Amino acid sequence: IATRISAVIVIALTVFLYWNRDVTTTVSTEIAQKETITLPDHSIVELNELSQLDYSVSNWNEERTLSLKGEAFFDVEKGKRFDVTTKLGKVSVLGTEFNVLSKGDLFKVTCYEGLVQVRYNDEVIKLPAGSEFSLDSGNAQKSNIVIAEPHWLKDMSVFKNTPIKAVLTELELQYSITISDSISTKNLRFTGAFEHNNLNNALKSITQPLDLTYEIINNKEVTIQNAKN
Repeated sequence: IATRISAVIVIALTVFLYWNRDVTTTVSTEIAQKETITLPDHSIVELNELSQLDYSVSNWNEERTLSLKGEAFFDVEKGKRFDVTTKLGKVSVLGTEFNVLSKGDLFKVTCYEGLVQVRYNDEVIKLPAGSEFSLDSGNAQKSNIVIAEPHWLKDMSVFKNTPIKAVLTELELQYSITISDSISTKNLRFTGAFEHNNLNNALKSITQPLDLTYEIINNKEVTIQNAKN
């Protein structure tokens, strides 16, 4: 009888620990892949490419906390405090729409609705709707925005006075292609945008303003050169 009682206790304890364990959910994305996540409180997260989101399901109602690597857009239901932790800083809100980017030495938080609080090191920054905070290689800056949502949600990459090499690298990632170039002016900079679902249109958007030409050799290789060559 004692043996049976012990066995029942062990089974009950095992079931208890199983159902009360801290379950962590991880969602990650690959190149040119986005993912929509519905959280237990019905908040929505749009996870951009090459990103990872971790959160605990078991105690979500008590602690709405996520860990982010990469970029995500959050549409948060009102309720208890909602925290997004990254390598470089922490974002806290009660209910709002905002975007967080944390890659390498770049940390950027954009508030589209409501109010968010950004904490990094010992600094606390409050961002109302229509403002953005960026921390790039240790340089902090706060600015205003005029867009209603992140461009990447509309399958667009947008640049402002960006080195052409960085633009072409983004194009390679979005279309899984290899680009070779013979551009004579290596310090070219690009202001504009390209779409994610049409390679020809994307190449035209980049090359035409800079007086460049391109050739698609196959679906995986592209060459770019100066128009005069």
